[in-house]
Amino acid sequence: MQKITYPIILVAKLGDPDAMQCILCHYEQYINHHSRRSLYDTYGNSCTFIDEEIKARIQAKLMYRIIVCFDPEKQPQHG
Repeated sequence: MQKITYPIILVAKLGDPDAMQCILCHYEQYINHHSRRSLYDTYGNSCTFIDEEIKARIQAKLMYRIIVCFDPEKQPQHG
């Protein structure tokens, strides 16, 4: 998995759909992991699946944070 470059983040912030898709693809495994849900049948067997609503919410939150909250003028703080 390649790192996301700073220029990709900048063009995603400006609304480039290909750049935003690149970022979403980069985080897809992470998002899928946090979108998992387990259901149990009447016999106690579990079935794990990706909850598409939760996945869409996480993706929307990521896109919001990039477009609205990301400040390219602000330097990241290392602590």
